Amino acid sequence: MTKKILISIVSPAFNESKNIQRIIDEVDEVMSKIKKFDYEYIFVDDGSTDNTWSEIIRATTKNSKIRGIRFTRNFGQQIALTAGINAAKGSALIYCDSDLQHPPKIFPKLISEWVRGAMIVNTKRIDTKGISFFKNLMSKFFYVTANALSDTKVEEGMADFKLLDKKVYKELRSMKEKNRFLRGMVSWMGYKSATINYVAKKRIRGQAWYNFSRNLEFAKTGLLSLSTKPLKYILNFGLFLIFTSLISILTVFAVMVYEWNLRYFSPTIILIIFNTLLIGFVIASLGIVAIYISYLYKEIIKRPTYLVAEKINIK
Repeated sequence: MTKKILISIVSPAFNESKNIQRIIDEVDEVMSKIKKFDYEYIFVDDGSTDNTWSEIIRATTKNSKIRGIRFTRNFGQQIALTAGINAAKGSALIYCDSDLQHPPKIFPKLISEWVRGAMIVNTKRIDTKGISFFKNLMSKFFYVTANALSDTKVEEGMADFKLLDKKVYKELRSMKEKNRFLRGMVSWMGYKSATINYVAKKRIRGQAWYNFSRNLEFAKTGLLSLSTKPLKYILNFGLFLIFTSLISILTVFAVMVYEWNLRYFSPTIILIIFNTLLIGFVIASLGIVAIYISYLYKEIIKRPTYLVAEKINIK
């Protein structure tokens, strides 16, 4: 009998007790139809305060393919995905959310592209059912800003729902940074990739972990972890302000000498305007530099990326 190819599936879970069994059932139904492949499903309980871990334990008693990792506290979605990737053993790995907004029914398409030779199979969300206008607008703004500031292009709609070849996710394990933005890190690697389009489902049960403040924090990490361009832009903006300030001052003096009339130009007002701009620039610059320094601090102190309280079905 030919040995089946193992596919690892990883999902972070934060207060997803109502969704655990539902997504297991969908994944099992989909994967059972792909005859040449077997799977292991790794859930990472990211410090849930409901019965998520109990649901994961209960699922392991009914299905030996289910694995579980429970954090000591909430470390964040990107870290939970990292823990699942570190525990994976498959020839390929699919990671997705556990709220069913990333539909398991497209897993066969991801696997087909991988079999054809793609090392990374991205998914591109072309629509999200039930998403608010404001959230959609902020998402578009993030991708435009991220691609303007970053050396690594991140396609709009490509969330943390991908298939990675074993070689790719083993390389990803070697990246030890604490401030993680996985979709940017995977894109940075540059391996041969393919893309599958899908429509994200509306969340039916549970509450989304990413609220406005967490989305803002995630966006900040995404923007600053991929590039140092913001620092370069600050320098260029500072030089621009200095140049325009000098030109303005010279223009004021030239008009004063030529016209001897102060009706149209007030040196005091011009100085106040440019002083305000410069002060704002200095404060913004210090803020961005401080964020970079805080990231360096987190890397230098070398604390563990996460702490595991317990595992189940994982050696």
